[in-house]
This record gives sequence, C-alpha cells and structure tokens, in this order.
Amino acid sequence: MVPRSVGPWEIVSVIGRGGVGVVYRARHRTTRQLAALKLLGPAPVVDPRAARRLAREYEVLQRLDHPNVVRVFEAGAWEGYSYLAMELVEGLDLRAFLSPSLEQPVAIAPSGEASLLSVSCAGSDADLGAEAIRTLAGLMDEPATAPPEYPPHSAARVAGATPPPRRALGPEVQAALNRPQRMERLHAVLRQVLLALDYVHGRGLVHRDLKPTNIMVDDRRQARVMDFGLVKHAEELAEPLTGTGRVVGTYRYMSPEQAQGQAVDGRADLYSLGVVLYELLAGGPPFTSQDPASLWHEILHERPAPLAELNPGADPDLVAIAERCLAKDPAARYQSAREVLAVLRH
Repeated sequence: MVPRSVGPWEIVSVIGRGGVGVVYRARHRTTRQLAALKLLGPAPVVDPRAARRLAREYEVLQRLDHPNVVRVFEAGAWEGYSYLAMELVEGLDLRAFLSPSLEQPVAIAPSGEASLLSVSCAGSDADLGAEAIRTLAGLMDEPATAPPEYPPHSAARVAGATPPPRRALGPEVQAALNRPQRMERLHAVLRQVLLALDYVHGRGLVHRDLKPTNIMVDDRRQARVMDFGLVKHAEELAEPLTGTGRVVGTYRYMSPEQAQGQAVDGRADLYSLGVVLYELLAGGPPFTSQDPASLWHEILHERPAPLAELNPGADPDLVAIAERCLAKDPAARYQSAREVLAVLRH
C-alpha cells in the first residue's frame, strides 16, 4: 500500500518506475514545491542494495550542478521507506520525444494538478540524508549467498533464439525517421546529452545505465540525464553495490566491457549512447535477441546490421557517430564526449 505522505512530502500521483523504485509526483507541505519522489519500501520487501544505491544517487547528484543533469532536493528514511526527492521534469523520455509518429512533441504538463493520491496530512518526521537510508538498509541486511554469475561471460547463442536477419526499412518508415524536424530535435538533444556526459565524466564519474528512459526532455526542449543509481567513479575497482558476480546496468544498452564485469570509464557511456542513437536512426536497437544469453553473445561478439543498409536516408554524420561509439574495443570508440561534440559541430 502506497503511503499518502513521506516525511514532508505529500504524494500526488504516480509517475512510473525509476531504476530501483517507483516515482511519484509529490508536493512539499511547507514550501508547496513540486518534486519527483523516488520511493523504496517498505523495508522488509526491499533489497538493501537498492537502498544503498538510492543513497549513492543522492550523494552524487548533490555534488553535480549542470542544466542537463537532474537536480536533487532531499533524501531520507521514513517509517521503513527510503526516498529521494528530485527535480520534477514535466516532459517526455527521449524515445517518446523522438517518436516518428509525433509531428509536434507535446510535453506532459500538470493539468490543474489532478491527483490520484492527493492528501494533506502531518505525517511523521523523517530522518534526512544518505546515512539515514544506509542505516535502514543495514537493518534490512541478511546473510548473503553469492548469486551465480549470469549471464556467463562466455555466453553462447541459445538454439532457436537467433533473431531473423534485418532488412531495409520501408520507405514510409524511413521518411518518418528522417523527417527534418525530427533530425533537428535529435541533433539538439544529442548535444545536450553529450554536454551532460562531458560534465559527469570530467568529475571522474561513469553513469553506467544510459538509455532512452533515463533521458527526459521538458516542454522547453531541455534534456536532463537522470537515474544515477548505478553511477560509479572510474577509479573504483570494487563494486560494493551489486553483490558478487553480478553485472549491473540494462543489458541491451550495456558496453562489452561492462557486460564482462570489467573496469569501465566514460567510453562505456559513449557505447550506451551509440546504442541509443542507433535505435533512434534504425527504429530498433542494434541487438534484438530476447533471450538474455543470446543477447549477451551479440553484445560481446556480433556486429550490428549497418545503419546505411537499414536506413539509407539516415544522416551520415549521425550514422558514423553511432557506429564508432558501438566499437567493441573502447580504444576504437571516441575517447570522450567532448570529441563527439566536436564532430557534431562541424
């Protein structure tokens, strides 16, 4: 059952899922400020690793200040729930914003603040800060058993799971994907995401979960990179938030080195950006297997279908950027977001 308020925040309505938690539109009882409230709980049913990631996300975002990175306001623990209050971006995720069927993208706006769960109640005081969340996570801890490594690094294709060969898109689909207005929006958002990555990477951080649903565009066409629950410092060797043998991230957007549990740097995020860009140009991701082991095999060993064959009318500059970002070897990719920005400006 969803609480009607969490600490000083009144829950107004459900927005959706966000990484490790459910995200709600919320309003501060005192300041009336609106926020997106990521909520975990109650404690007995939540993986303590998820709570620690939420605390980590708050600590990282507290230190970041960039127009294309979501801002955070507050984090804490309240009656067995962990929560993170952040900037409410009224808009569309990247995939919806660039939907070929959307002639004029319309951002989601609060319509008179119609609420699903709106209430006004005092509630209990919350324990604020990342440490409060970690303390709650500690209470949830149980003796851990190391999960099996999955998918295996040497994953082979599962018989019958190979997707059929991809063919060139039909002329109507190509026309919709390559519409000048859509390409203009794609260029603009891509620049903003690259500026955000340049800023984040410049602080030694790797996002590790870049995908269309973690990029929001508001009604002023300002993009925000969101969901920093898996962020990691490039110099960190240990992964304390995932458990032995676990690889974190979203499989379909994950770089080969991340898929193998190797150390990653900003070039892993550029690979993920290449997957996103390929998807936006081809109408689907570079690797399409539905079976996890087969998908792993594709990420590690297969080459995606050339974009020029799938969508011959695609912007050649964006095609070149996407395909270089998708190089299996990080050394063969662009070496920084700034380098990609320089290519875009030509």
